[in-house]
Amino acid sequence: MRIFILTLLGIFVGTSVYAAGAEKAASPVNTDGSKRIVKWVDSQGVTHYGDKLPAQEAGRNNSELTTQGIVVKQNVKSAPKVEQEDAEKLAQQRKDSILLASYTKAEEIDMARDRYLQMDQAAIQALNSQKESVNGRLVRNSKIAEGILAHRKPVPAYLADEINIAKGELARIEQHIAEHKKSMLDTNKRFADEKARFIALKQGATPAPVEKTPNSNAAVIAVPMSATATTTK
Repeated sequence: MRIFILTLLGIFVGTSVYAAGAEKAASPVNTDGSKRIVKWVDSQGVTHYGDKLPAQEAGRNNSELTTQGIVVKQNVKSAPKVEQEDAEKLAQQRKDSILLASYTKAEEIDMARDRYLQMDQAAIQALNSQKESVNGRLVRNSKIAEGILAHRKPVPAYLADEINIAKGELARIEQHIAEHKKSMLDTNKRFADEKARFIALKQGATPAPVEKTPNSNAAVIAVPMSATATTTK
């Protein structure tokens, strides 16, 4: 009888140890033995915390945190290719709906493009005026400095500062001009893509996907200037 009781006790203890080990293995732990907390957001947008991800939430994105709240691991579920394609298709359908609601004919897209280009062209015109003024000042001061050096005298500090300031202003103006020129290229590319898709949709054809990469070779269309723009240094 005593042997039988001891045997049952051994079985009970062994089973308890095994269960505890299995539970411990199921819960994420750090390499140093400290326990981690799992954080996830359910389909209703509610944030949850627990020892592990519930079975019904299997496959959901989650994070593993230390007891101090530090994120140590991100478990992100890879979106299936089909779901991604469906999402992209829906997004394109929304864009097409907006495009068709915004214009009634292709010529209106050209007019919208020209309005956008006009703003950049006005800014470039103003910047070129500034560039001409600053460059004239730089040329005058440089000639004065050259005359002083020709007489083997040092260039005064204020004059050297004026020259350096003018060079810095010219560099900034050139950068702004380049930015506006790039904006014009992007504008031409964007409206050209919209126009091509609008025409294809109106004709009932299946339009080709719109390229996302800007085309740096797009031509800039000249538009008569009817506005002025000011820029800040």
